[in-house]
Amino acid sequence: MHKAGHGYALLSERTGAPLARLTPTGEADTVQVPWWNGARWGAAGPFGIATTPLDQALDYIASTPLFWIND
Repeated sequence: MHKAGHGYALLSERTGAPLARLTPTGEADTVQVPWWNGARWGAAGPFGIATTPLDQALDYIASTPLFWIND
């Protein structure tokens, strides 16, 4: 993980490619979780960028296959 823009980017340990970004929303411990589509950050699903408490964000990333297609 490294500081990037207004949040933190999670990188693949294997390839170094970006997987997801954790961007604080300013509301308690809630973060937005966009994925890297190879060209830009975007929504990982059809309902927009996920917003979740920080303690649930890593579980969301680990269980959503779309985050891993560029790995």
